[in-house]
Amino acid sequence: MFFGKLLPHDGNFFDMFNQRADQILEAARAFFQMVANYNDVPLREKYNRDVDNAERAADRVTHEVNKALHKTFITPIDREQIHGLINTMDDVADLIQDSAETMALHGPGCMGTPKDPTRQG
Repeated sequence: MFFGKLLPHDGNFFDMFNQRADQILEAARAFFQMVANYNDVPLREKYNRDVDNAERAADRVTHEVNKALHKTFITPIDREQIHGLINTMDDVADLIQDSAETMALHGPGCMGTPKDPTRQG
């Protein structure tokens, strides 16, 4: 059937969106652990690597979505919406990675002492 060739065969976009969201969540959890264990340098470096690994895996999904978008004639939602959503998800993961990398480069002394908002002066 001719029209069958136009329909998406590989790459369910919604499954790939869910994969991307799972990897963002994985990066966010690793970032949370990094902040929670910030004074422990080996743990801080481990969780920074975990953030990097999750972001790299997420980048592969972004590449898959963009590849599927170029190969698929009929998409389940508008192409621009798919492209915008996957790029926004990529931006979220990139910001988590950038924050983790910045924090990993600086020791706890650079963070400063938090001020008590209930105290005057």
